[in-house]
Amino acid sequence: MKSRPASVSASARIERLKAALLIGTFAVFIFVAYVFPVLNLVNVSFKTPSEFVLDPIKPAKAIQFKNYADVVIKNSFFRNFSNSLAYLLFSNLLTLTVTSMAAFIISRKYVKHANFFYILFLAGIFLPDPLIPQFYLLNRLGLYNNPVGYILLKTNPGVIMLMMVGYYKTISREFDEAAAIDGCGTLRYLFQFILPMSMPIFASSVILFSVGVWNDLIGTTVFLTSPRYYPVMRALFQFQGQYGTNWPPLAAAVFIVASPLILLFLFFQRYIISGMVSGGIKG
Repeated sequence: MKSRPASVSASARIERLKAALLIGTFAVFIFVAYVFPVLNLVNVSFKTPSEFVLDPIKPAKAIQFKNYADVVIKNSFFRNFSNSLAYLLFSNLLTLTVTSMAAFIISRKYVKHANFFYILFLAGIFLPDPLIPQFYLLNRLGLYNNPVGYILLKTNPGVIMLMMVGYYKTISREFDEAAAIDGCGTLRYLFQFILPMSMPIFASSVILFSVGVWNDLIGTTVFLTSPRYYPVMRALFQFQGQYGTNWPPLAAAVFIVASPLILLFLFFQRYIISGMVSGGIKG
């Protein structure tokens, strides 16, 4: 067996070294840009105000949860957090229910001009939220400063419609015909057969939709004016005083605010990539 020339082996080692250096550089960038801020946020949340003033970066002397207790007990933070969870839950349920049924009908073309309705839904992706017409509409309907009105405004199919229609088109019509022969109605077929198969799409949709609802600040500022309806994002402003910001309790509050989305992502992570890929196969 002939041995490879030394120049070839050296060239291969250089290429492997370049690849390892590139991966290492990328890993360092990810750590500095994403992991370090989260770790520092948790570190600051364990500090006392005097510790933070002396050195914001230095590790806390002891792990203590006083800041977390102050956030939950001494402020209206828990009520605001509950409001956000309610807005998130009901807007998700309403959006996914309406979008799943509409997407199935459009993908199967069970209505005339299905493509027109599909384009109409997709137009919402490119159009910004018209705050003035929305304000006028809610005011006329008596739903201004009302959680029901806000939840209805957040019902936005958009990208979810695009993903679901694309996924439903990959499901063979032979299943539809078999269900019809067995006497299975459309709604029963949709909820007992199609939707259980669509878990990857639902997981991806929940993540994409929940981020927008949970982080919404402009919409809640405009349409919810009573403090008892404030979501958790608006509660963060109460940690900013007239002469400065109390950073350790604010860090604890920010970590609590971010936790639901982190847990949601961890719970649905095995479905997310497959759902987004499946939804983009056909359009």
